[in-house]
Amino acid sequence: MMADAACRAETNATRVLYVNNETGSDFFDGLSPEPNKEVPGKGPFASLQKAFSSVVTSDQISVANTGKPYPGGNSLSQAGGTAERPMVIDGHGAVISGLDIIPAKSWKKLQNNICETDFWPKSNYLRGYSGINHWIGSPQIWWLDGQPAFNCKSEEELKENPGGFFWNKKIKKLWIHLPVGKTIDKVEVKIPVHGTAININCNFVVVMNFRSIFSWNDGFDAHGSGKNIVFKNCIATDNCGQGFSCHDWSSVLYEDCLAERCASSGSCDVNQCAAIYRRCVLVNNTFEAGVYATEQTSHIYESCLIVGNQPFEQIWALHQAKMNFFNCVIIGNRDGKPGLMRLQNGTVYFEQCTMADAPFFCRIQDASFGLLSVRNCVLTRFSEPFVTLSEKARGRMQFENNVYFDTPGIQVGETVYGERQGNESGPDLDFDRESTWRDPQLAGRLKVEFSGDSFLHKAGKRYGQPSRVGAILPSSVWELYEKTRGEIVSPAGVKRAAP
Repeated sequence: MMADAACRAETNATRVLYVNNETGSDFFDGLSPEPNKEVPGKGPFASLQKAFSSVVTSDQISVANTGKPYPGGNSLSQAGGTAERPMVIDGHGAVISGLDIIPAKSWKKLQNNICETDFWPKSNYLRGYSGINHWIGSPQIWWLDGQPAFNCKSEEELKENPGGFFWNKKIKKLWIHLPVGKTIDKVEVKIPVHGTAININCNFVVVMNFRSIFSWNDGFDAHGSGKNIVFKNCIATDNCGQGFSCHDWSSVLYEDCLAERCASSGSCDVNQCAAIYRRCVLVNNTFEAGVYATEQTSHIYESCLIVGNQPFEQIWALHQAKMNFFNCVIIGNRDGKPGLMRLQNGTVYFEQCTMADAPFFCRIQDASFGLLSVRNCVLTRFSEPFVTLSEKARGRMQFENNVYFDTPGIQVGETVYGERQGNESGPDLDFDRESTWRDPQLAGRLKVEFSGDSFLHKAGKRYGQPSRVGAILPSSVWELYEKTRGEIVSPAGVKRAAP
C-alpha cells in the first residue's frame, strides 16, 4: 500500500519545465534549471516554443530572465491545466521580442542604393486606412546596425535620407536607402518578423511576468475555445498589433497588465469571446482605440486607466459588443478631434467612472441602436455637449447620480440641456435622474482623485445606499503606469533612461 501511495504521489506531482536562452538547448530535456555537466542532455530548453510543444496537462514552465530577449511567435495549443492545477507559465520579467535580422538574400535591389523586402504587419486598422501610405513612426520598428533608423513618409523623403526606411503600404513592401558606401550584405537590418509573443489556445493557463516588444502582431492573445486563461503582470509595448487580444470563444482575465505604444489598440477583442480587464493600464497606443470590442464580445473593465490613445476614441463599442466599466479613469485629448467613445449597436455601462478631457464623450448616431447607461460618474472638461443624440434615441439612455462640470451639457435633437441657473440641479431630462453640476476638483490631468472628505464620496447612490461618485484607482495602477515612463526600448531589450 505504501508503494501504491508513493506511485500516486509521483503521478500527481507537478512537473516543471525550465527555459533559459543563455545556458539552455532545445536538445535538453528541460527538467532542470541549469545544464547537468555530468549527465548529457539534462538541462533547460533554450526556447519557449520548445517548452510549449513538450508540456502535458498541468505542467509548469519557468522562464529565466537572462536580460536577453526571447523570440516571439509562441503558441500553446496543447495540454493546458485543470481547475485544481492550472498550468502556470512564469516569465520572471523576461522580454519577448518580435525583432529579427532580415538576411541579405531577402532583399531585392531597386535602384541606386534602395532595396526592398516584403513587410505586412498585423496593424489591422492602419493597413486598411486609405489616408496613410507609410509607417506611422510610433512605435520605432526600424533598426540599422543596432541603432534606430529614420522613418520616411514618402519615396521622395526616402531618397533624401540615406539610412532611412519607407513602408510602401500600397504594395506591401519595405524600402531601405542604404548608407553611403554600404551594400545590403554589409549592414544589419532588424524589423518585426515574429508574431504574437504568447498565444494561448487551451484551458486553465496562467501567463505571468512577461514583457512583449516589437511583435509583428499582438503582445498577448487567446484563440479558439480556451477557457479560464489568465494573463497577469504582463506588459506589451511597441508592438505592430494590439497589446492584448482574445478571439473566437475564449474567456480571458487580464490582471495588472499594461499596453502602451502599440500600433493598434491597447486591447481588441473579437468574435464571441469574453474578457475581464482588472487594474490594467491602456495608454498612448497609436492607431486604434484604447479598448476595442466588436461583434458579440462581452467585457468587464475594473479599475482601469485608459488615456491618450491616438488618433481615435478611447473606447470603441462596435457591432453588438457589451462593455461594462467600473471605477475606471478615461481621459482623451481636449484639443483633439475625437470624443471618448464610439457606440454602435451594443450595450455600454459605466459605474463610478471619471471621464474627462475630450471635445465630447459620445455622439449617438441615428443608425445606432446602442444602449448607454452612466451612473455615479464624473463627466467634465468637454468643450462640446458631452452626449449628442436624436429624439428617437433618448429611450435607450439612462443617466443617474452623475456629476457634470465644465461642459455645455447634453444635446437631444437641436436642444442643449445644461446647468440650470441658480442651483446645482442636473438637466431636465426624462433619462437623467438626480445628476448635478458641481466642480469635482480633480487633482490633475492624469491622477484623477479626491480627498477623503469630498462630497463626491457620498453624492451618489448604489442600490439605494449612499455611494461614491467617480473613480479612485488603486495605487498599483498608477505605479504600473509609471513603469514605462522614461524607458529606452531597443533590440537589446528594455532599460530605464538615466535621470
